[in-house]
This record gives sequence, C-alpha cells and structure tokens, in this order.
Amino acid sequence: MTRSVLLASVFVFACFAETSPAAAANVAVLMPGSSGIVPGDFLVRNEGRFRGAGIRTIMTTSPSSAAEAIAAETSQGRKIVIVGMSRGSVDVASAIASGARPSGAVFVSGLHSMVMATLGSPDRLPTTLVVHHSHDACRRTLPSDAARFAAWSGGRARIQWINTTGEPSSNPCNAQGAHGFFKQDGPAVSAIIGFVKSH
Repeated sequence: MTRSVLLASVFVFACFAETSPAAAANVAVLMPGSSGIVPGDFLVRNEGRFRGAGIRTIMTTSPSSAAEAIAAETSQGRKIVIVGMSRGSVDVASAIASGARPSGAVFVSGLHSMVMATLGSPDRLPTTLVVHHSHDACRRTLPSDAARFAAWSGGRARIQWINTTGEPSSNPCNAQGAHGFFKQDGPAVSAIIGFVKSH
C-alpha cells in the first residue's frame, strides 16, 4: 500500500469513526515525522496512550487533510489541538498558514527555523506547547532553536524541556536518541496530554 493510499485510508477512517460530541471533547490531529506513519515514530508509537487518556486522534501527514479535520471538528463546536513531531511540525505550520484554526498546537522536537519561515508571523500561532529534549543533538532541531522559537512567538509558546537519559543514537535525528526521547516517552506524552485536555 502506498503512503498516499494509507494516509487517505487513515483520514477517512478517522472522519467516519465519530463518537458522540460529549465523548469527543478532546481531539488531536497527530502529524508524524519524515518517515511517515511508521511504528517507530514518537506519535505513532504513543497514539494508544493518547486514546487511553480519552483523546480522539486523527493521524495524517497531509497539511490539507489536517486543516479539513480541524474545520470539521470546530464546525461541530469541538476543540481540537494539532501536534507535529520533527518534520511534522512543518506540516502543522503549513496547515495553520493555510487558515486552519486549532485551539492549540504542539511542536515535538520541532524544526523551528522552518516553522517560523512557514508561518511568517507569530500572529498566526494559537497557544502553543513546545516539547523538546534538552540534549537533542540533531542539527536541525537543536535546543537553542526551540528557545529562539519561543522568544519569536511573543508569549504564544512555552517550552516543556524533557531530560530523559539513554544511549546516544548513531543518527541523532532519528527516533532512538534524545531527538526521540530515548524511547522513554512518558514525560513528553504526559505534557502533551495535559496540554490537549486544557485547550
């Protein structure tokens, strides 16, 4: 199955697997990293945890599909948060730049220079949580870039630093090392769940 067919199938399933408005009070669009919807991705491997916390999830790597999902949920009076992991943070920014209006956004190990360039102005940001490992060694997602993004946001974004420890990865930009929280995801997941439930 091609990536595009998989994405379409996932999105259609998410749209038709509606629950009652009361049960769907917490909704999150999850946008994985550059590898797409694969088991090792932080958001993919933790989707069950989000659902277990009562958050209905919509998984996609398409900014247009994310924007459509946000519009559909908000038209029903539901609040929805959009969450992007690594390269997915740029997809989140693209959805917002296209006019999507989520009640909040989360950038996890984000490519913040590209996010800022995509958005153009911090005025487009909803209330935002940045979840970032303080020892992320990926050259495109350095902690200093997360701090610079928070300053650029003009108070719209706050950072939740993660300090889990583990063995460095041979590829500092993959899901194994600090960039992926050494697969010790608990603190990062808890921060995201708390943010979604409060927005």
